[in-house]
Amino acid sequence: MIFRNSYDVVIVGNITKDFFEYNSTFNVGGSSIYAGIGSAMMGLKTLIISNHSISESDLPNHDQLDIYCVNSESNTEFVWNYEKKIRKGIIKNYTKKINLNLKSKIKTKMLMIAPIFNELDLDVRNNFDCEISLLSPQGLTRHLNKKSEICLKKISLNENFHDIDLISYSEEEDDYIDKKYLFNYVKYIAVTLSEKGAKIYSDYNKSAQFNSYTPDRVLDPTGAGDIFALYLLVYYYKTKSIEFAVNIANCAASFVVENLGINGIPSNEYVTNRLNIIKHE
Repeated sequence: MIFRNSYDVVIVGNITKDFFEYNSTFNVGGSSIYAGIGSAMMGLKTLIISNHSISESDLPNHDQLDIYCVNSESNTEFVWNYEKKIRKGIIKNYTKKINLNLKSKIKTKMLMIAPIFNELDLDVRNNFDCEISLLSPQGLTRHLNKKSEICLKKISLNENFHDIDLISYSEEEDDYIDKKYLFNYVKYIAVTLSEKGAKIYSDYNKSAQFNSYTPDRVLDPTGAGDIFALYLLVYYYKTKSIEFAVNIANCAASFVVENLGINGIPSNEYVTNRLNIIKHE
């Protein structure tokens, strides 16, 4: 693949095949595809880097979106089910590590590192020349039990963890991530709280909570945290205001739950309209 001279946003993490038991449908999924589509819809030159064997015809097509498949031997495949609003999943298959052997670094304004299931080492950051970076660590906290069900484990970070500005993850992962250690390296940590909004930590014992936006309906929460992370990254980069960034990120996430899969990803215009309507009520 011939890369563009530079990108606005690069997202590293596997595109997946997601099967939803509750309505018997397949969708493409993964943090990278949600964030990648959302970024392209914002008019940003976007690159997704992934291991997958999904055909191009099943992937989104957008002028602003490039998708680079490093290894096409297999897919990461999830089966999801929701029980009392709690998402439970099993993994049917997963890929090898994403192994980038680049002759030169890829230039991008913003970098989002978004593993879905142990396909990345944190030193992947060294392959990019970026101005700001965000880590979405959910794929680092996941492991499988004997039934191939997804469980969580504590993250063991090492000396390869550096040059990350923002971290964003959900409250269910909070007990498995050592915030005190992370503040040796990062500026802010965002913890999403579902319908309660999000909490931003500027230090281990210093946080502020931001309210959520009420969606028109709740159909499928898949991808809401990925769009939250994208908007947090983009608007913190643009405004340097973490308060504004988390507010618009909460607003953007409220759209994702209103539809199934990637159909819920909003345009930037829809997000700013809802933001302004709420502001003036």
